[in-house]
Amino acid sequence: MMKTMKMMMTAVMLMIASTACTGQDKVITEKELPASAQKLMKEQFADKQVAIVQKDRDGLRTSYDVVYSDGTKLEFDSKGEWTEIDSKPQTVPSALVPREITDYVVKTYPNVRIVQIERDKRGYETDLSNGLEVRFNKQFKVVEIDN
Repeated sequence: MMKTMKMMMTAVMLMIASTACTGQDKVITEKELPASAQKLMKEQFADKQVAIVQKDRDGLRTSYDVVYSDGTKLEFDSKGEWTEIDSKPQTVPSALVPREITDYVVKTYPNVRIVQIERDKRGYETDLSNGLEVRFNKQFKVVEIDN
């Protein structure tokens, strides 16, 4: 009985470990993206040509990556909300950057553009055209500046 329990526990642990470690990337079409991701792409990046769209599964987490032919990259969460926009060397569309962040960058770094932005549960991280990284918390207060 004890040996059977140990074998069952080992099998369960192996299944959990193998599921958590097997990230699966799958090429999909734009139409397979969540509706909100499709809408953002149509509204903000209609002039760009999509090179590839991928659905990424990492354990229980799903995300989507879109790469345009000019190198612009978008990442979306499972609901289709953007988590990263990388427009280097171009500017991230202003409609996608919170006003407080735009105001800070314009005031503090005149003639500098936001070329990448990421958001997560803690806040936002921006890359500027002058090489600086500026991190903001959820209340849009600067928490770190890095070069």
